[in-house]
Amino acid sequence: MMRAQIISLLREFMFTLGSVADGTQWYLFGSVDRNEADAADIDLIILCKTDAQADALRRLIDTDAFPLPLHLSFLTFEENAEIGATKLQKSSNISP
Repeated sequence: MMRAQIISLLREFMFTLGSVADGTQWYLFGSVDRNEADAADIDLIILCKTDAQADALRRLIDTDAFPLPLHLSFLTFEENAEIGATKLQKSSNISP
């Protein structure tokens, strides 16, 4: 239940970012993604087209605006292709 609520909140928030978030992909991982009852934070990887896009998003996202602390990792699509972070973390793509 918590997982679904968090995903819904993140998706709604993603839309409020408008064109700054265009082309990004958001991946949830960790205890919320596993729907653990005692989750202490929200772990999120955001894949961006460029470093500049990641910087812009970093400035706009308030990590304290969610029911649990938001822990963010920003990577470009290229960086993710090189290191496979989304696979390593067994993350779920929550982008609409």
